[in-house]
Amino acid sequence: MEHILANCYPKLAAKARLKFDKVREKHLLLLPEKVVVLNETAASILILCDGSQTVTGLVERMRNSLKESTEDEADALPDLKTMEEDISDFLQEMVDLGWVVVDYHDKKK
Repeated sequence: MEHILANCYPKLAAKARLKFDKVREKHLLLLPEKVVVLNETAASILILCDGSQTVTGLVERMRNSLKESTEDEADALPDLKTMEEDISDFLQEMVDLGWVVVDYHDKKK
């Protein structure tokens, strides 16, 4: 499995849609003829996959969010490199499954 590039722009594939199931209190990824129940981390990552930010930007937002929620527990925060690798691996798996697509072009041009 190759690593997704840090400067690419991930977004949900056209066939995929996120939904929060109030009964189960879980985020779902809705696909043609398939429903995937997401854990909190997967949902947090996929919610940010809107094609407007790079993987690096997404990792920074996730890390800042974790910092706010674990302010008193500084040691509980994973290091940046570990987060980048884990999120990149997860997104690459989502790309391989066809649930996320990536744009490799610089949006600022």
